[in-house]
Amino acid sequence: MIERLQQFFAANDSLVQFAHGQVFFVLGVAMWLQWRQRSQLELARALPWLAAFGILEAFSVWANVFVPMQARLLSSDAIEVLRFLQLLLTLATFAALLGFGLKLSEPSLPPWSAWYVPLLLWLSVAIVLLIQRVAAGEPGVVRNATNEAFLRYSICTPAALLAAFGLRQQAGRLVGPLNIERIVRALRVAGIGFVLYALLEGVLVPVAPFFPANVFNEMALYRTTGVPAGVPRTIAGAVIAWSFLRALEVFRVEVERVAQALQREQSLNAERERISRELHDGTIQSIYAAGLALDDAHHSLQSLCTPPDQLAPEDAAAIANARSQVRLVMDALNRTVQDIRRYIYDLRSAGAEEDLARGLVQIVNEWRMRSRLPIEWSVEGHPLRQLTTEQRQHIYQIVREALSNIVRHSGATRARVELRYGQCGDGQADLCLQISDNGNGRALISERQGYGLRNMRERARLLGARLTIESTPGVGTVVTLQVGN
Repeated sequence: MIERLQQFFAANDSLVQFAHGQVFFVLGVAMWLQWRQRSQLELARALPWLAAFGILEAFSVWANVFVPMQARLLSSDAIEVLRFLQLLLTLATFAALLGFGLKLSEPSLPPWSAWYVPLLLWLSVAIVLLIQRVAAGEPGVVRNATNEAFLRYSICTPAALLAAFGLRQQAGRLVGPLNIERIVRALRVAGIGFVLYALLEGVLVPVAPFFPANVFNEMALYRTTGVPAGVPRTIAGAVIAWSFLRALEVFRVEVERVAQALQREQSLNAERERISRELHDGTIQSIYAAGLALDDAHHSLQSLCTPPDQLAPEDAAAIANARSQVRLVMDALNRTVQDIRRYIYDLRSAGAEEDLARGLVQIVNEWRMRSRLPIEWSVEGHPLRQLTTEQRQHIYQIVREALSNIVRHSGATRARVELRYGQCGDGQADLCLQISDNGNGRALISERQGYGLRNMRERARLLGARLTIESTPGVGTVVTLQVGN
C-alpha cells in the first residue's frame, strides 16, 4: 500500500506542488483584494502581510517544479543560483508570516515592530547566507537543505504560532463584539490552520545532518506513510484559505453597518430639515404675530396715557406698569426668536457636509452683529481630512462659548478667531483654532464655577483634542484648540 502511494505521488509530484502553491496563491490574492477595499477594522491592517505570505509561499513552492525543469537548459552552477534564490524567497515567506503575526499582536507590541523586524530579519539573514555561499565556493544542495531547516525551526515555527495566537486575540477582541459567531469560529479555525502549518512547515523540515532534522523530516514522512509532505501542507493551507474566505464576511458586515449608519444619518438630516422648516414657517411666524399684537397693545396703552393729567394717579401708574410688562414680554419674544433662529442654523448645519471654515465664518458674523464687537477672522492652509458632523459641532460650540465669554466678561474692544490647517502646536495636530481678545484677562475667570469652561473642556475631550487657555490680566485671553490627526 505504501509503495503504491509512493508511486502515485511520485508520478503526480508536479500536480501536488501546483495544488500546494495554488491554495496559498488564492489566499494571498483574496487578502490583497480585500485590503484594497479599505476598512476600519483592526484586522484589515494585517491583511497586506497575509497577502504577501500567501503569494510568496506559492512562488516558493512552485519553484520546486520550475527549477528542475531548467536543468536541461542551464548549467549546474546556474541551477544552484536558482536554488539559492528560492531559499531567499522562502526566507521572505517566513518574514512576511512573522510580520502578519506581529501586526495581529498590536497593541501589545509597538506598531513599528510589524514593519522593521521582518525587514531587518530578512536583510540580516540574507547577508549571512550570501556570505556563507561565497565563502564555501562549492555546490550547495546539502547546504541549502541545512539552511532551510534552520530557517523553518527558527523563524517559520514561532511566526506561525504567533499568527495563531494573534488570530485568537482578534477573534475575541475585535470580531466578538459584532455578535457573529460564525466569523469568530472561522478566525479560530484559521488559527488552528496556522498551528498545523507550524507543525508541517516548521517542524517537518528537509533532511539535514543534525537533530531533529535527521530523524523527523519530509523524507521520514514519505517513507512511513507514502504521502509527501506537500499533501498535508496543502490541507493546512486549504484550512487557512477556507477559514479566511469565510471570515471575510466581517468586512461585508462592516460595509452593511456603515450603509445603515449612512441611511440613519440621511433620515436624521431629513428630520432636521423638517423641524427647521416647522420652526421657521410655524413657530417663528406665530411668535411674530404675538409680538405684533403686543406692539399694538403697547401703542394703545401709550395713547391712553396721554395726557397723563386727565387720569387718576393710580390709573396712570397701572398703565405705566402695564406698558413696562408688555415691553418685557416683547423683549423676551425677540430673544426667543433669536434663539430659535440659532437652533434652526444648528439643525441645518448639523446635517450638512460643510467646510469647517465656512461654518466658523457664519458664527463670527453672527457674533459681530449680536455684540457689535469687531471680530477679526483668518484661515490658513487647506483641510487635510474631512471632519465628521459631530466633530464640527463640538468645534462650533467651543467657539460660541469662547466668544460669549469675551462679550460678557472681558471688556474687550476687539477679538480674533484664527483657523490654521496643517501641522501645528507640537506637530501632533493637523488643525489649530485660536480665539483671542484684548480684554482684561478675565474672560473665563467668572466661568470657572459654572458650566461654560467645563463644557468646553468636555467637548475638547470628546474631540480627542487639546484645549489650552492663557489669561493675562490687562492683556487678554487666548483660547487654543489643537485637533490631532
